[in-house]
Amino acid sequence: MDWTFAFAVAVTSVCAVVRGYSGFGMGLMIVPLLSLVLVPQDAVIIVLIFGVTVALKQLPGLWQHIDWRGLKLLMPVAILTTPVGTWMLGVASPTALRLGLSVAVIAVAILFLVGFRLTGAPGKGTIVATGALAGMMNGVAGLSGPPLVFLYLTRADSLSVGRSTLIAFFFVTDAAALLFAWYGGIVRHETATMALLLIPFLLAGVFVGERAFRGTSPERFRQVVLWLLVFTGIVGTIRALFPVFNAA
Repeated sequence: MDWTFAFAVAVTSVCAVVRGYSGFGMGLMIVPLLSLVLVPQDAVIIVLIFGVTVALKQLPGLWQHIDWRGLKLLMPVAILTTPVGTWMLGVASPTALRLGLSVAVIAVAILFLVGFRLTGAPGKGTIVATGALAGMMNGVAGLSGPPLVFLYLTRADSLSVGRSTLIAFFFVTDAAALLFAWYGGIVRHETATMALLLIPFLLAGVFVGERAFRGTSPERFRQVVLWLLVFTGIVGTIRALFPVFNAA
């Protein structure tokens, strides 16, 4: 077996467990790791294919748990504000922006780890503001996930609703990004073939993660999610300081 493919199998399997458990975090883990052995653009395409594949597998069983009201508010705002984040990259230091956002994610995650909690269902204004922040963070640093995680997965209410809504959100954004990449001629045959060969390992990891989620307590789940956000911030910091890990 080619060592590059063997490395990709190991990375995919581990990161898929995280995605199956939490509903997020796979892309942010896989892209920097696969970029060690692949062109970063190819790593991103593989992650987009993975995201769509996993969501198609998960969503039928989560349909009734999705916060459709929140999703309908989040998606348009996030899409509209993503170019705002991209524009900010043109008028400010990209490194400073990405570094600042990553440090902010770490700081807020630590705040929740020491006991801060959100309670009750989020209001319309909160959802719209979160969607706007997610879109801008996506444009600046590809970090749309943290605001949504803070909104849904740190509350004292249904974790199933938050996790399901995140999976639906990322399905739409991943599918759109993959479609644009396809029309833009960025998806190479070799990259798509590797992604297809890795899918069995992806689904096996997701299965393990889903089993772990069903057996976990809400508080334990929140702790794992918050530490994943700390990891997200650390990865974002690395990507800001070392551009070799960026797809752009």
